[in-house]
Amino acid sequence: MSDCQKAKNSELPKFRQLQRTLYIKAKQDQERRFHSLYDKIHRSDILYNAWLQVKSNKGAPGVDGKSIEAINSSEENVEKVLKNIQTLLIRQSYKFSAVRRVDIPKPKGGTRPLGIATVEDRIVQTAMKIVLEPIFEADFHECSYGYRPKRNAKQASLAIRRDLYDRAWGVVEIDLKNYFTSIPHGKLMRLVRKRVSDGSMLKLIKQTLIVAVKYEGRFEPTKIGVPQGSPLSPLYSNIYLNVVDQVWHKRRYPEKLGATMHRYADDIILVCRKSCVDVLKSFQAIVSRLDLQINAQKTQTTHLMKGFNFIGFEFIKRKSLNTGKNVIYIFPAKHSKQNIRRRIRGIAQRRAPIKPEQFIDQINQVVRGWANYYRHVNAATALRNLQEFINNRTRRYLQYRRKGRGFGFWRFSDEKLYQMGLIQIHSGWIKHSW
Repeated sequence: MSDCQKAKNSELPKFRQLQRTLYIKAKQDQERRFHSLYDKIHRSDILYNAWLQVKSNKGAPGVDGKSIEAINSSEENVEKVLKNIQTLLIRQSYKFSAVRRVDIPKPKGGTRPLGIATVEDRIVQTAMKIVLEPIFEADFHECSYGYRPKRNAKQASLAIRRDLYDRAWGVVEIDLKNYFTSIPHGKLMRLVRKRVSDGSMLKLIKQTLIVAVKYEGRFEPTKIGVPQGSPLSPLYSNIYLNVVDQVWHKRRYPEKLGATMHRYADDIILVCRKSCVDVLKSFQAIVSRLDLQINAQKTQTTHLMKGFNFIGFEFIKRKSLNTGKNVIYIFPAKHSKQNIRRRIRGIAQRRAPIKPEQFIDQINQVVRGWANYYRHVNAATALRNLQEFINNRTRRYLQYRRKGRGFGFWRFSDEKLYQMGLIQIHSGWIKHSW
């Protein structure tokens, strides 16, 4: 390592230095297997940073009923919990509790099972992720963007738009049937063993896969799949689907079939320049070797002039009003606009039993995240409509608290709402009132 790299590493926290070292070693030698990893996860600095990540992600209690707030009640309590976890890990006697399953609605209908682990289990799994992620990150293909360091949905959307300009006429939208609950443990563990030879770490990884699930009062063993909601499930997802990414490019399908791949976790599209029949057939052959199934009802070929949705964005080819040439536009997807309004309605009930300051703060948090997600796309109209929506909802809430009639347009102008702290958005940019 050069002196420059050493100087740069010395400025990083210890756990970041470890991550960088593991990544560099994995990148330099693609056949290397790491045999000394378990002792890293019970390091005090790694457990503490794992706790900070779990705390920032918030989340509900697991089967033991212990909440993040209860653990965070005092520094002494946090230290006690982390020390207990560290002791059990050092003794190699840590056992994961069952995960509590809840069903959450999907944007396009149906439900998705979400596994909620105990806070202690989430700390351990996050510590495992801190150690394991840089090793496998060195192997991941650049066509994947979901749940990876320094990669995000914005990069994915811009890469897809560039790709669509390269003689593309349509896309194949891939939907994998029950992906997370279909990952076979044996094949996943074989992929993990290609990089990890530490027996204690492999034993702990296996534990996270076979942990029981509590659902409707019953405990069910996990024989296949990974629990969604686990800190490790996105990493497991990327490890398994990285096989698809690598095989697709090693067989030179982008050149042979004229189809490039873009993946965000289990959301996949294939951008086509030739016939899509061979493209879909080739993709299906790869995933079938992984014991995965394509959902035939939701997998479809779409022409760019009709548009398609991907990770909350709508991509569509239209003629520009300014130039008359065909242009690729990116808009917020219709279901995403409906979801943000539904969330605001949940907060903005006229009879909401909270103070105006709390009401505005909750609205701001929800809207800020949504607006930041779409600030780089053609979202001016969507943001303008959303601004009008939150203004009207806030007026109705304030008017009801003042026991006034009507919708409050005279009493609460837009400017007055902004002076009270309500977030102001326009043309993809956010104005803050503070």
